[in-house]
Amino acid sequence: MPHAADSLASPRDFADRVAIVTGGADGMGRHLVQTLAGLGCDVFFADIQIDAGNTLAKELGPRAHFVPCDLRDPKAIERLVAAAGSHNGRGAIDYLVNNAAIDPRIALEQASAEEFDRMVATNLRPALLAARAAAPLLAAGKGKAIVNIGTTNWMIGLSDFTLYAAAKSGLVGLTRALARELGPRGVRVNMLSPGWIMTPRQLRDHVTPADQQALLDAQCVKFLLGPEHITPVTLFLLSSASAAMSGQNLIVDGGKLLQ
Repeated sequence: MPHAADSLASPRDFADRVAIVTGGADGMGRHLVQTLAGLGCDVFFADIQIDAGNTLAKELGPRAHFVPCDLRDPKAIERLVAAAGSHNGRGAIDYLVNNAAIDPRIALEQASAEEFDRMVATNLRPALLAARAAAPLLAAGKGKAIVNIGTTNWMIGLSDFTLYAAAKSGLVGLTRALARELGPRGVRVNMLSPGWIMTPRQLRDHVTPADQQALLDAQCVKFLLGPEHITPVTLFLLSSASAAMSGQNLIVDGGKLLQ
């Protein structure tokens, strides 16, 4: 199986810069945090998984800054952004990656208003609030890029994912509108929509051998996707290599969904 090359990103785009990554203690976010720190970036990563976050920060050393954060709390998001913005007295950040999400399977009959509000409060609203808080700091930074992590799930239309699809699809409109609004300040906003990624949690809780075979049958490329295939594309969207791109949604799913 081909492996994506994390070195596709140039260290000059990330060394001594500051990034915020939400949902960074596990899964795709963890791999991104590891890679950014390895490129010399100071990464402020947020998560509600306290033990996992502290362990990762200890493993990665001084470039990794774990901020325990419940993104359902707007004040917690403001504190996260303020912590990153005050690093080394710069008064700036360079990158924001809105990655945190939950994906519970909820049938329509159980799709209450409370469940819908919980989904939006985790999967959509934090991206808006983080972008709002970070916008002036991004404009003062060098990287000036936001990446919102979406999903192909809502494009396919899967049973028991109606609430998840509604919240995650909102990121498309958010990305496009923010790109237009923040462009005059020099800030780019793009989106990356992965297919089903074989993270430890997905493999533990959801993926069956039959699911894996169905993916291989449906994808153009015949290998299962892991976080190592998502990180390089995220880095591309953050880096100067994509300087002419904003308001775009890149699909990384092995060619399952062809548009």
